[in-house]
Amino acid sequence: MTWKLIRVRTATGRRWLVVSVLGVVFVAGFLVWLGYGSGAFAVNRVEVRGTTFTDPEKVRASAAIPDGISLLSVDADAVAHRVAELAEVEMVTVSRDWPQTIVIDITERTPHLAVPNGDVFILVDRSGVAFRTVDEPPADTVLVTLDDPGRHDPATAAVLTVLSSLTPQLEDALVEVEAEAATRITLLLSDDRTIFWGDASRSDRKAEVATALLSLSERHFDVSAPDVPTVS
Repeated sequence: MTWKLIRVRTATGRRWLVVSVLGVVFVAGFLVWLGYGSGAFAVNRVEVRGTTFTDPEKVRASAAIPDGISLLSVDADAVAHRVAELAEVEMVTVSRDWPQTIVIDITERTPHLAVPNGDVFILVDRSGVAFRTVDEPPADTVLVTLDDPGRHDPATAAVLTVLSSLTPQLEDALVEVEAEAATRITLLLSDDRTIFWGDASRSDRKAEVATALLSLSERHFDVSAPDVPTVS
């Protein structure tokens, strides 16, 4: 009797195990279908935030999210990488807004330099990226003459280094920067005064010397060799 009772219980336990496994498989399959195949989480909207001058449609095109793809299948990192290739974009984050929306938040680049180019101006940010062309230079940008503005241009990098070293007095007096080359940078100041800076080396020392020279009546200063500056 004892042996038969144990056998019955074992058979019953096996049936419950089979039922449980089938139930788990069914639920898992249903969830997979719901997430990927039912369309309940199919992307039907790509929301772009943070744009002021960047065309949102340009951002969506760069994101290249296929129509109707499941929200679960979207590779947010890959989308962010593609959008970050846009020159106007400094930072980007991509997130999901359930059940059917992808949100792209971007931070646009802030112009620091305005480079004349014919009738327009090329805008360059503090990292040296040329990212936009405008008809008029924005306020708070520095007018700079450069032949080939951009991140890989030595003259652009040199000008950015020089500008970062200027004292408040020099910043207030600065009107324009001319960079014939990375080694031939000149600051044009108010009252038609000029400072020949040379290259970007020892810029902190050059800024200190140039600031002291502003009190003189001369109009042209050469601080390319800051230990032996000249005036005329």
